[in-house]
Amino acid sequence: MTPSSEIERQIEAAYDFRGHASITFKDGRTLVAYIFNREYANPRAAEQHWIEVIPKDSEERLRIPIAELAKVELTGKDYAAGNSFEDYLKKKAAEQP
Repeated sequence: MTPSSEIERQIEAAYDFRGHASITFKDGRTLVAYIFNREYANPRAAEQHWIEVIPKDSEERLRIPIAELAKVELTGKDYAAGNSFEDYLKKKAAEQP
C-alpha cells in the first residue's frame, strides 16, 4: 500500500508502530487504539476505505471509515522497539529445559 494523503501516511506510520495511537475524528472525538489493519488502496471505492482498531483496554475490534478521521498520532509505547526476532529466538531457547 502506498499512502497518497497525509492521513494515509499517519495511518501507515501507526500501523507499523506496533503500539497505541491517538485517533482524532473530524467531529472532535478521540480514541486511543491499536491499528491492526487498513484499506485505502482501492481508488474505485474511496468511500469504503477504513482502518480496523482495538481500543486500549478492550478486546473489541472496530472498523472505522477513514473519511471520519482528522488525524492519527503515535502516542503509546512501541512494544517491539529494541526487540528483534533474533532476541526472541534466544529468549525462547533459554527457556527450554
